[in-house]
Amino acid sequence: MPLPSVKIHGAPQCHAKCKATQTQCRNPAAYGMRVCRYHGARRPETIRLGKDHPNYQHGQETLEAKATRSAGMARLQELEALGRAIGMIVGPKTRGPKVKLGRVD
Repeated sequence: MPLPSVKIHGAPQCHAKCKATQTQCRNPAAYGMRVCRYHGARRPETIRLGKDHPNYQHGQETLEAKATRSAGMARLQELEALGRAIGMIVGPKTRGPKVKLGRVD
């Protein structure tokens, strides 16, 4: 049964539906929105856009920069392996993900 505000005062009803039963939500929609507060209604001033959004991708790291860094890490791993082979480096190996050692142009 819908809330009294929807039934008596004609407030707009939330348009969200239950995934399991496909029944419509019975809560009143938030002011100026199509859905209620439980289904994602937010004030426009609280929505973060652009650089303030947590998933914003700035584009400062290009594919070229990633390739350069990967090539440098491969060279460092080769030098570390060589130093261990001749006995110059002792102790634990370098931590972190390892780059596949292959041909670097």
